[in-house]
Amino acid sequence: ALSGVQTKLILEKDAEVTLVQIIRNDNAKTVLNDIGAKVADGAKFSVIHLFLSGGHVYNGCKADLIGKKSTFTADIAYTVGNDAVLDMNYVALHEGKKSVSEIKTDGVLHENSKKLFRGTIDFKKGAAGAVGNEKEDVLLLDDDVVNQTIPLILCAEEDVEGNHGASIGELDEKTLFYLMSRGFTKEAAEAMIAGARLEAIAAEIPIPEVREQV
Repeated sequence: ALSGVQTKLILEKDAEVTLVQIIRNDNAKTVLNDIGAKVADGAKFSVIHLFLSGGHVYNGCKADLIGKKSTFTADIAYTVGNDAVLDMNYVALHEGKKSVSEIKTDGVLHENSKKLFRGTIDFKKGAAGAVGNEKEDVLLLDDDVVNQTIPLILCAEEDVEGNHGASIGELDEKTLFYLMSRGFTKEAAEAMIAGARLEAIAAEIPIPEVREQV
């Protein structure tokens, strides 16, 4: 089965939009999710993404920061297991002067899952004073998972600042030992730590009913 959603947004001067998408792919479907936004002077576009459960999910999000002091933020959390595939592509296209982007990703891989994250910050000529940051933190709970993290910074303007970083690793043995010494099983300890990563992003959802459901 295949399902797809496309969302297009135009943010005019000083507009503020927060887009919350929660993808729960329980039926092992193939899900296509695509977002495109144009962000004018002083406007702020925020995306909150949570990817839960299995199947194959392909997600794309591009923000064109055309305005001066326009802003794009993406807060992303995921848990991928049970042979699932998650493919993500986020692009911050800086055209406006002093535009700002920040892409933050936090996720967990287990049970033979595969994940690909592409994060692109593209500074175009004329985007003087622009700043872009991207960071991903990945927790690997099993040896059979496949993780790919591809940060990319493109620059056609000298007066800009771009930063990227990635932290990829297994569960800290000291933390696991501490929790198990307090009565947690290994599985319960892993589930609690993985859940905390999702809850940190879920806490930012501005709608209480949706936040509680997550």
